Amino acid sequence: MIKILNIITCTLVIVGTIIGAGFASGREIYTFFYIYGINGLIGMILSIFLIGYIIYKILKIIKQYDINNYKELLDIILKRERKYINYERVLNFIINIFLLTTFFIMCAGFSAYFYQEFGINRIYSSIAIAILSYIILNKNINGLFTINSILMPIVIIILMMLGIKSLKTDNTISLHINNLSWIIKTILYASYNTITLASVLIPMKKYIKQNTDHIKIVVSSIIIIILLGIIMFLLLLNINTDISKIELPAVYAVSNFGKIYQYIYGIIILGAIITTAISSAFGFLNNVSENHEQYILLNKLICFISVIVAMFGFSNLVNSLYPLFGILGIIQLILIIKCK
Repeated sequence: MIKILNIITCTLVIVGTIIGAGFASGREIYTFFYIYGINGLIGMILSIFLIGYIIYKILKIIKQYDINNYKELLDIILKRERKYINYERVLNFIINIFLLTTFFIMCAGFSAYFYQEFGINRIYSSIAIAILSYIILNKNINGLFTINSILMPIVIIILMMLGIKSLKTDNTISLHINNLSWIIKTILYASYNTITLASVLIPMKKYIKQNTDHIKIVVSSIIIIILLGIIMFLLLLNINTDISKIELPAVYAVSNFGKIYQYIYGIIILGAIITTAISSAFGFLNNVSENHEQYILLNKLICFISVIVAMFGFSNLVNSLYPLFGILGIIQLILIIKCK
């Protein structure tokens, strides 16, 4: 029974890390896949399989080499050759900046939701998410696993319900056969998601007791994320206006079903934001903190800064920063694939 609970917990943490504000709002799926029609849908599925393979590789490396932190993971995938030492520092810096940026973007998404839906000033909601994040992060990895175990089942169930509702629409996904940009976006999406996942997967070592456990975790995660991705496509099909001008397109699409569905989807958005924000911030704090005192100090600092960054706007941050970090993350993607 404990073994099954461990597998479920790890799966929920992985799903919760990927299903953030960018995904749940529809902005991420639109930017990377939806604009390419059926090719984008294929690209999304391929990207998730690639993410699953990387998760499998990382979990295997972590267990095989008894890795306890991100620096040790880099040591293994770079093989500690002298010529890679400076490269290791650069890659570690990029990863940490991405994790921190993702945390800030999630906080901005939290503010964007309350501003778009209720007209609440961004400063109030950004302070609220900063305080909540600080409290959860103070509990370290236990806070991360607890928040995902509580929120993600709710998010998954509600998204499934909305997916069934979306099946009643008559819209179809368009076909784009001449644009090969979707292939690049497929790789970039997997790339930047595995940056966040790498740090979150390392603490899972204590939950994986047998060699087959990580395979079960990967398969479960792939199935759930693909289903949720398809549901997101269906939701976006309900939008008959220019999606590019909507900051939270999925929320706009759900509003067509009625107010009750709009408010229910709000639970998804907020749950997804919180889980990814905590995952990203934990990864950053765990990577850069040398002791518990430094962890607490940095936790206070990044939560305070998040209030300021949230003022820059959610969609602007997603559209500009995620593809950029996707390019930078390809380095890590290749290194993990090559690692034996």
